[in-house]
Amino acid sequence: MRTSIDGLGDAIMSQLEEWNENTVKRAANETFEELAAMAAGELKKGGPYTKRTGRYAKDWTYDQRTSRASVITGINSYSVHNKNHYQIIHLLEKGHQSRNGGRVRAFEHVGPVNDTLGELAVQKIAQKVRG
Repeated sequence: MRTSIDGLGDAIMSQLEEWNENTVKRAANETFEELAAMAAGELKKGGPYTKRTGRYAKDWTYDQRTSRASVITGINSYSVHNKNHYQIIHLLEKGHQSRNGGRVRAFEHVGPVNDTLGELAVQKIAQKVRG
C-alpha cells in the first residue's frame, strides 16, 4: 500500500482499525466464549454443597447476551447461570437466616470461579493477540 506523507496519519489509523477489527475483537470473542464454557464446567463440578442432592450443580450453563453495546462494539458478552435453581445462588453463596433462628453457612462457589476467570481472560486475550 503506497501513500503520500500527507495521508500517512490516515493510513496508519486505517491499519490500526483493521487490526482491531480482525485480531483483537476476534480474540476477545473467542476467549469470552471459552471462559464462559469453562466457568459453567467448573460450577457443574460442584462444591461442598454437593452432598445434599446434586440437582443444583448439574444445571449450570451459559448463554450469549444480546445488548446494544455488543452490537456497537462488536464484542460479545456471555452470562453463566443456573437455569433451574437460579433462586438459591445468592442464598448458597452468602448464607442466610434459617427458620429456627440460626444462620445457614455460606458455600462460596461462584465468587472464586469469577475471580480466577477474570485474570485468565486478560492472559488468554494477550496470548491470542501476540500470535
